Amino acid sequence: MTALAINPQRKVAAGPVTDKQIAAYSVAAFAIMFLSQPVTAFVPQLYAKEFGFSLGALGMVLLVGRFIEAFNDQLFGFLSDRLRSKRFGRKPWIAAGATLMVLAAFFLLKPPPGIGLLYFFVWRVVYDMSATMQNINYSAWGAELSDDYHTRSRVTAFRGFSSQLGSVLNDLLPILVAWVGLTASSNYSMEMMGYFFIVALITIPLMTAISLIGAPKGVAPVSTERPNVLGLYKAVKTNRPFWVYLGCFIMTGFGLGALQLMFTFYDGYLKVGQWYPYMMTAFSIVTVVAIPFWTWLSKKIGKHRAYSSSMIIASLAMNLFWFVNPSTLPVETVALFATGVVVVMGIGVAASMVLPAAILADVIDYGTWKTGVVRTGSYFAFYLLTTKIASAIGAAAGFMALEAFGYDAKAGAVNDSFATFGIMVVVVLIPTILKITGSLMLWNFPLDERRHGILAKRLRQRVDRSLRDEQGPIVG
Repeated sequence: MTALAINPQRKVAAGPVTDKQIAAYSVAAFAIMFLSQPVTAFVPQLYAKEFGFSLGALGMVLLVGRFIEAFNDQLFGFLSDRLRSKRFGRKPWIAAGATLMVLAAFFLLKPPPGIGLLYFFVWRVVYDMSATMQNINYSAWGAELSDDYHTRSRVTAFRGFSSQLGSVLNDLLPILVAWVGLTASSNYSMEMMGYFFIVALITIPLMTAISLIGAPKGVAPVSTERPNVLGLYKAVKTNRPFWVYLGCFIMTGFGLGALQLMFTFYDGYLKVGQWYPYMMTAFSIVTVVAIPFWTWLSKKIGKHRAYSSSMIIASLAMNLFWFVNPSTLPVETVALFATGVVVVMGIGVAASMVLPAAILADVIDYGTWKTGVVRTGSYFAFYLLTTKIASAIGAAAGFMALEAFGYDAKAGAVNDSFATFGIMVVVVLIPTILKITGSLMLWNFPLDERRHGILAKRLRQRVDRSLRDEQGPIVG
């Protein structure tokens, strides 16, 4: 087993990370989340609705794009660990990703007339590349702020809170734009996406700068070996907790991929598109409020079991839509019922804003202990590789399955009973089975608080031994 060597100039952290520093770190998550949902969730469906793109063709384009993104994940994860700045840590990568994200958002959210699938494909790939640069380095940075089991939950709780505030603004913006008369309706549209870009142009540079300036770069022990691609896959192969973790999120990733059709479900099937921003605002607010509960519960029953419980709650709540027939009920009744459902879902989903990244940080510690090589960015990249492929397959399968059921997403289209049954199967039933199955895989996760405490102590002892070896005997 390889020992860790520590550079004397950065062998010791500056001290426990403070709440002020954690808050500064979390600010960047606000802007990232604000833009993520419009680009990934709404733009493909709006291109189908307003430009007449085929759902099946969009599904294939998204699938190919995800495979390209999966390659980029590995590339940027490897480069992040290998080219981590001595002075700034992973911060330069995050700044570069934010810049590229604003550029891609301009072309995706303000498209010219007469665009085709190639236009969407190219700029979606560029956007995904920028998101990869940010997400891998931002997550790895957060893991390096502290090695304490519960402090990591606090870091991800702050980040999740900030992220969901970005989601609240995301949901409120269409309402505010319609209220001041800039658009005729609060419904999501490509016209509305233009206003999302204006806000993103302000928030992404500003909040990224606040985060990069106000938070420490984090401290990662320096390995005796430089990370390499072959070493990563050897390390991953022997990391049993990582495979349990990965199995859970691959399974839930298949289910979450199909949920990229949620806007079509609410707008086309339930016919509550104009209320959708209000419902999502309620969802985001509840999610923010529920984050402290899941942080507290993770201290009582462990991060892994708290997360499993949350996914079961969110998944079962979605199945309440089986008791609603939008063709026979007043649209106001459907909207009120849907709001109640998404509120319950928001309570469950809140845990996903906090716990998965905190659990993965502990898993990475296990890998460091086993191999002696620090691969924080590479582990996050490998995790993103597998889950994005799962999500891409789930999304592509969902789009194509919905087309196979004969569902038409174009504005004003009328769908028969078989097509409407299909959207319930694709968006509700199948994701429920997949997400509950995946979450239960994490229930007996082998790396709990006690075991991680032992692991962290051993890592610190190894660092201390390496430091003594470097410094040599003290001569009086």
